[in-house]
Amino acid sequence: MKREGPKSIAVLTGICLVVAVLLAAVNYVTAPIIAKSAQSGAEASLYVVLPNAAGFEEEALTGEIPEAVTGVYRDTGGSGYAVTLSTISSYSASPMTFTLGVSTDGKITGVEMTNYAESKDFGDYPSSYVGQDSTLSGVDLYAGVTYSSQAFKAAVEDAFSVLVELGGVAQGNKTDEQIIEELQPQLLPGALNRAGAPQLKEMTVSDASVRQALQAENDVGYIYVMEESDEIYVIAVSTTGGAVCVDLEGTDVTAQHTDLVQRAMELGDTDAIHEKNKTAAARALPEGAELTPISAKDQFGTVSSIYAVSGAENAAYAMVCTPYGYREPMKLVFVLNSGGEITGFRASGELIQNSEYYSNYTLDQSAYIAGLIGLTKNTASEDITLISGATMTGDGVWAALQDVFLAFDGLTAE
Repeated sequence: MKREGPKSIAVLTGICLVVAVLLAAVNYVTAPIIAKSAQSGAEASLYVVLPNAAGFEEEALTGEIPEAVTGVYRDTGGSGYAVTLSTISSYSASPMTFTLGVSTDGKITGVEMTNYAESKDFGDYPSSYVGQDSTLSGVDLYAGVTYSSQAFKAAVEDAFSVLVELGGVAQGNKTDEQIIEELQPQLLPGALNRAGAPQLKEMTVSDASVRQALQAENDVGYIYVMEESDEIYVIAVSTTGGAVCVDLEGTDVTAQHTDLVQRAMELGDTDAIHEKNKTAAARALPEGAELTPISAKDQFGTVSSIYAVSGAENAAYAMVCTPYGYREPMKLVFVLNSGGEITGFRASGELIQNSEYYSNYTLDQSAYIAGLIGLTKNTASEDITLISGATMTGDGVWAALQDVFLAFDGLTAE
């Protein structure tokens, strides 16, 4: 083999040095141009959303600022503000960024998308926000792009929260219906899908004081809007025995309206849910084990049924959880001993929903289940439930696991 001589090495070294110098020179010349171009593009979006602005000054923000808000710019002419935002959804390849214009009377004047990397088009969704105030009463999630539109809407709400806090724009007045809708995810978080939207369906009840009755589609509980003495209350009832009542200010008034709460607790058919879940729970236990439904106060998560177990070694409780995975609820059974340690786990149906559509997730189900056995609330971590390539499923298992330990702490016999 012919060896390279000192002369060849010197030539190659010289070429590398020349290239390095040239690249540095090009970067020196182009970097300011690129930076100026990016700045120009960012500034251009401010004028798109506030076309009559005289100029912009960036506001100095203090305190806790929502992560989605990357900048707030005041029109020096006094017409309003432009807010730059960056958010990400479960399907985002890169952050979704946009600029929002808001007039001093609290109305959205324009929306300019500056980066959108979703696989499905947003259509005219951003423009539906124009003219809306902080209540956003005229916009809904965008069908087919649910997760992205949820993230988009949350970012707009963050923008308004900052502007109202600054005192720069007027806050809109929410209707009773909007307040009730906003209370639902707070009162019954177990009914939320992975996009953070409550999945509820209308139901009919005979109580004349009930203005609206909703059942969680994953069977974790109910929401009732009830009227008493010309006042409106929102009551959440979990299928595991929890109940909370709030007024339209969001104040917990459960103790002041025990009769109303008791009536609400009798409206839903929780017995049917427990009977249905009992079959799934029994399959996670040895044959001959007996299950008795019990309740856990103050539990409004993804646990839809809790059973005291007898006749099975190292099994004191079985809990059926129905968190949302990819689009649909999963049905997961956790078995615990008297010390709160996980001694058994079973998924009713496929753990990975619609698995025929996926080829890039990594899951050894036997090893995954083995990793859950022996966990307690002090040893559980989100890393243990992570499923590479199936993030929503892993998130659902983690949410259920946390709710199981919370329910265990609050266990009380009916």
